[in-house]
Amino acid sequence: MLLLRRSIGILRLGRKRHTTAAVSQITGLRHGILAPGAHLATSRRGYVHHGIHVGGGMVVHYAGLSRFLHSGPVEEVPMSRFSGGRPVRIIEYSESKYSPEEIVRRARSRLGENDYQVLRNNCEHFCNWCISGCSYSTQVESTLASTLRVLVYAVDCATRLALVAGKLATTAARVVPTAP
Repeated sequence: MLLLRRSIGILRLGRKRHTTAAVSQITGLRHGILAPGAHLATSRRGYVHHGIHVGGGMVVHYAGLSRFLHSGPVEEVPMSRFSGGRPVRIIEYSESKYSPEEIVRRARSRLGENDYQVLRNNCEHFCNWCISGCSYSTQVESTLASTLRVLVYAVDCATRLALVAGKLATTAARVVPTAP
């Protein structure tokens, strides 16, 4: 039996704390291939959504802002609802602090929690906590790092512009005599 009415593509991703790389693509995924405790990800407009496969084609995820402007709780949903018809990737870890059964237990222990926060408690924070015990989001970290780099660059440019403007004012004062 297929997970969806149509086959979905699954990309296996190697996972280091800050990098992922596509390894292979699997089509026609069957229930027996996808192990409980697997970290799943699927692309949305502008971000990647994450969840934990808990077996039987079900996924526990933080619904977050998937309900437009209303935040949603941690919930268990069918794979088709989690994926929204989009391809799903498996994010693999080089090591996990917990067994697959414990990952599923940890994911289900937070069912109903409704404390979604984009920067501090999103779906990726949730999945990483379930698997490693550490709550982090590479999406947030990379976005914040990029924003910080842009801000530092802007401040540097403004500082340089102020120095140049100051030098121009000094030079102009020397060239243009002041009226008596």
